[in-house]
Amino acid sequence: MKLFAFGSNGSGQLGIGHTEDVSIPTPCLFETDITNATDTTHQEKTDLTNILDDDIVHIAAGGNHTLLLTKRGAIYVAGCNIDGRCGPRYENQDEDGNISHFRRFILKDSITGSEVSTFKHVSATWEGTIAVASIPQPQYQSSENETQDKIYITGSSPKGTLTHNTTDPTQPGTSIPNFPPKDTKITSLSSSMAHTIAILSDGDVYGWGGSRKGQLGARNRESKIVCRPTKVDVPFPVKGGACGREFSVVWGSGGKLGVFADSGMKWGVTGIPEVLSGFSDSDENVCGGVRGCIPFASAGIGASWHGVYVHVAPASGSITANETDTQQHADSTPNPHPGSIIAWGRNDRGQLPPPTLPPTVHLAVGSEHVLALLENGQVAAFGWGEHGNCGPDTDPQGNVSGTYNIVPLPETVSAAGERIIGVGAGCATSFMLVS
Repeated sequence: MKLFAFGSNGSGQLGIGHTEDVSIPTPCLFETDITNATDTTHQEKTDLTNILDDDIVHIAAGGNHTLLLTKRGAIYVAGCNIDGRCGPRYENQDEDGNISHFRRFILKDSITGSEVSTFKHVSATWEGTIAVASIPQPQYQSSENETQDKIYITGSSPKGTLTHNTTDPTQPGTSIPNFPPKDTKITSLSSSMAHTIAILSDGDVYGWGGSRKGQLGARNRESKIVCRPTKVDVPFPVKGGACGREFSVVWGSGGKLGVFADSGMKWGVTGIPEVLSGFSDSDENVCGGVRGCIPFASAGIGASWHGVYVHVAPASGSITANETDTQQHADSTPNPHPGSIIAWGRNDRGQLPPPTLPPTVHLAVGSEHVLALLENGQVAAFGWGEHGNCGPDTDPQGNVSGTYNIVPLPETVSAAGERIIGVGAGCATSFMLVS
């Protein structure tokens, strides 16, 4: 698998070997361990390559750092590491503390001293990293589960973003104590600039960080900052979630949808479109947010800083649809076009899908821009693209608004007969997976 990146790169967060912004997809570089066969000591050495021998399944991005989670559980990091948000200090960091190529994220548990190199989830706040690992249970504990989930936090934690309201960096290897609750696993993790939500195997939702805008539910609003994992009241079992800048979105089986946000939010995030309505207004205050229902098969839900995006399952079936075919409103609500996007929220820079956007196979939502892998194999980009994250062509304000760009592919991709299999997006950063 190859990874290409373009967009904001002032801290090396694109992992392309330097710290200059680029508007054309550029190969990412990975530091890999190799063994020199002629070296009788068999010492491991490092090499840089643009090919990763593992499948990338998730891309998380903070303000100036990027994290890649692979199918085998490895995390690769690039970008600003001045405070340890990319892990322990790295000998090849530049004088500003930046890492300009992707390296393996490996921690040493601050309590046990054991090395942790395999993870199941990862997310990023503006200046921090949150990673979940399955750790073997101590032998003295009697439990049916052989492993327990443990959340590691590293980087800066202003406003409780890493469960510590302090200006001192959180040291790599630090974990959140006594969470998740006994006999539960973390099934989904999402963060934005200053808050995080974790979905548990029993359908409960816990969150921490900024809460004054209602992003962690009505009960936690008065706290303004939540410095430990705290339950968020949701009136249905939750399967997944996504975080915007000051709001959260959660969803469950049967198409149930909830948005936690300040009802007076400027960009109308609580204004769920009529096609997604499905609950009476009397239920609105049960969870301190607004509720809706997705009456069609969905391929995923994403959140930008100020918008929500529901991806209608493509007709090709290349992405598994969610369990939405049994809800009570499916028969009475017309289904949107397969591969289309239903979105609402901020659109002053063209962040919402233009009406001419073709059917989409894969969707990636960034801070204020979106990448869409189209059915014909091309990548479309729209929204705020001042740093080149929507490709080389923007309007005088740096936007791709009311239309979309087709991102030009490197000649080497076409010449080799390779194809794009996925896209990712972060804080003015864009990524394309090629195989």
